Amino acid sequence: MFRILAMWCFVLCATAGIQQVQAQPAQTEKSTSVLAEAEVQMADALRQDGKIYVVVMVLLTVMIGLIAYLITLDRKVGKLEKQLRD
Repeated sequence: MFRILAMWCFVLCATAGIQQVQAQPAQTEKSTSVLAEAEVQMADALRQDGKIYVVVMVLLTVMIGLIAYLITLDRKVGKLEKQLRD
């Protein structure tokens, strides 16, 4: 179980690091506000069409599948380790 949590923390940290690297280029106030408006308009459009729920469900499905895979993998590795000790 500890391995799963460690892997999950690594994935979250790596994702946060990638987002920070992408956000680092210097931008003027005007381009930042235009970018923010574009992101809000896209989110509003997805909400109005009801597609935001599809996006959320796909993300949840992928995350649940990933967690389930990691749990089964951890169990298999645990069984192999136990066989090696015996």
